[in-house]
Amino acid sequence: MLGSVLLATGALLPVVGGPTPGYSSAALLIVLALLPAAVAVFAAARGRPTLAAGVLAGVAVLAPGRLLLDLQLLVDLSTAARPEFHVPAQLEAGTAGPGLWVLFAGHLVTAIAGLAAVHFVRREAEAEGTDLPGGPRLVVLAIGLTIVAGVGLVMAPFESADPYLPARNAFESPWPVLTGGLLLAFAMPLGAALAFGSGLRAAARGSVLGLGLGVLAVAVPNLVAGFTVTDAAVSAGPVVAIVAALGLAVLAIARQEGTQLNDDPDVAEEAKLPGGRRLELATGVLAVLTAAAAVLGGLTAQVSSSSPAIEAPKSPAALLLVVAGVLLGLLGLAMFLPGVGETLRPALSVAWVVVPLAGTAVLDTVLTAVRFGGVLSPGPGVTWTSIALFAAAVTGICSAVAGMVERENDDGGRPAASATTPVVAAGVLAIAAFATPVVTAPEYDPPTLITGFGASWWGDVIALVAVLVALALALRSRPMRAFALLLGVFFVLLVRVAELPFVELDGASSGAGLWLAIAAAVAAAISAGFVTRAADEEP
Repeated sequence: MLGSVLLATGALLPVVGGPTPGYSSAALLIVLALLPAAVAVFAAARGRPTLAAGVLAGVAVLAPGRLLLDLQLLVDLSTAARPEFHVPAQLEAGTAGPGLWVLFAGHLVTAIAGLAAVHFVRREAEAEGTDLPGGPRLVVLAIGLTIVAGVGLVMAPFESADPYLPARNAFESPWPVLTGGLLLAFAMPLGAALAFGSGLRAAARGSVLGLGLGVLAVAVPNLVAGFTVTDAAVSAGPVVAIVAALGLAVLAIARQEGTQLNDDPDVAEEAKLPGGRRLELATGVLAVLTAAAAVLGGLTAQVSSSSPAIEAPKSPAALLLVVAGVLLGLLGLAMFLPGVGETLRPALSVAWVVVPLAGTAVLDTVLTAVRFGGVLSPGPGVTWTSIALFAAAVTGICSAVAGMVERENDDGGRPAASATTPVVAAGVLAIAAFATPVVTAPEYDPPTLITGFGASWWGDVIALVAVLVALALALRSRPMRAFALLLGVFFVLLVRVAELPFVELDGASSGAGLWLAIAAAVAAAISAGFVTRAADEEP
């Protein structure tokens, strides 16, 4: 409740000092801010505290991403596409007002309330058991709708002919908007999957409803701006997001198996998750589609030129993106092979990051080329690369959900702890490999963990985090799952090594990161050999 009140108060106070909003948005923003709290209070008043907690948890999933979107108002007002708060009339857009700090506080309190709600739901599940019927269709449909909503939220919020009011998609926007948009898009499917994993129907449906309300709070102001702001027009992004949000609301309140929202029991039969094999096949399909988008992103023009006299630059990492796509596609095709798919599925939980690793380097070139406007503009390769980045994350989420199902059906087993030394060595070497450049060239600032803080820096961070998490999980997994995780780590490091031959730069030479990445890949391969031997010895 306090978080919603703070968000509503922030909409009343001046968020930006100086420029006026593009339309009278205060009433709309207040309604959108208070609506989740009103639903939660109504549910609690009707004796459904678990449903109320689910709503709060669902809304909280979007709070970090929304905070980052609002952070752009503090970092650089001139590049913030937020007509509900301000429309600048000049390059100097003004300063942040007191309302912005209240909005920050509202997002933080909402996130904290969500954590408290999750804790409450866990206690309820432990105390009263689970009651989530419906089979895989509910889970898949909820995740699918959140994926569609995420696609809408990373698209351009509206169309604008005003040079002072930018309207770009998340991948062409400054880092707070890029990070916030991606966090919204990636967190929602994971939040939906975890909501159904709670085992409580009321909590799951409340979380789905909360996710839908959170999407509306982001998308509706952009839709209204497209209709009301001068020189602006409606774009497809908010329409897609709102339709998906309404679908989530319908899913939350629709009659299922003879029960309605108001008469959900608190206890019943054990929760059911989708079949593991079907999720493996879905992961394979997503991986193949991601691979196709990545290959198209690398082969089509990333930058277009409107002047015949100026040649559009080509990204040096375009060929690396093609290689990453082919590698991911091969793993995806392996999911369709009986026996092989079940064994290699954990590798996709790691290997999906090869697309962000290469794709963000491609986007870095585009962002640099079009930063100052003029005759250069994003080409079709940007669209395909953006689709590949999003699809890769969805592939990773689907693979993670498949892993949750496998663990639910696992009968236990001895973890692959015999590979501790080479796994730790692989982790240390991987950190060093991503902290130092693989390729060096004149007038080239290679992206590493400590230099080149652009889009490609995020690709390196995502890849390294995935590698370290996979290595840690490998030590606690059964031998064959550990083998697949280590294989995924090997593929990621292989793409890191492939930067030297496939990143096209004049005067390119090897850096220290190349040899460190090779050493890390060798350590991962040795670790895989150890756990394979452990699998042979397992009774």
